[in-house]
Amino acid sequence: MKKYLFSLWGILAGVLNGLLGAGGGMPVVPILQSKLDVQKSHATCVAIILPICVVSIIMYITSGKVTFGDAAPFLIWGVIGSVIGTVFLSKLKPVIIRKVFAVLMLWAAYRLITR
Repeated sequence: MKKYLFSLWGILAGVLNGLLGAGGGMPVVPILQSKLDVQKSHATCVAIILPICVVSIIMYITSGKVTFGDAAPFLIWGVIGSVIGTVFLSKLKPVIIRKVFAVLMLWAAYRLITR
């Protein structure tokens, strides 16, 4: 039964990623936290989402929905931010990481509702 549950969560993550961008990781983190500690679940989520994002970007580029020029201004800063985030992930207490994640989700929900 657990295999099917993980399969469904994987499909959900892929659909959300293709539909909303890297937001496919949002449902993956809570599922991973049922088996892994907070730091490992967030790091594992990135490893899961990376190949999904690669497939999504190939689909978006081939359909003409995005170009590398559209993304270029954000790439270097995103890479720098990911290095900073990785350092913080290993240094922060799990309770802080969970609260930051929760606040981010609430902020995103607020922005989506009020737009």
